[in-house]
Amino acid sequence: MTTTLPEAGPAGMLAGLAAAGYTVHQRDQFAVFDYTIEVGPRAGETVRIGLAMVPDWPLSPPPGPHVSPRLGHPKGAVHASPLEREGEAWEYWSRPAVNWAADRTVRGYLRHLRTLFSQLESPA
Repeated sequence: MTTTLPEAGPAGMLAGLAAAGYTVHQRDQFAVFDYTIEVGPRAGETVRIGLAMVPDWPLSPPPGPHVSPRLGHPKGAVHASPLEREGEAWEYWSRPAVNWAADRTVRGYLRHLRTLFSQLESPA
């Protein structure tokens, strides 16, 4: 018997993240997972990422990552996150994925995350 992973919608996005090796938890309409920053001055640090599960994945990407703890982003566009809970500090980076049409996959979105984290400043 062959099992086929869903390719579209929130289930497809969750399956893609799991296939990429992430342990994903669903919180409301968000996929939340631990992410180790790969590049830049914060390389090696682990943060939590929350991605809105868009209904038309992979035609549309998540609008931008929610990040915990708050790191700020030097390019701005940082806002309050609905994932904020007591004891958990979250922020939303309104940084849409550029060139989404070229690679509408989890791999393409992870590349977007790497770019965002490479732009961070060194921790104080």
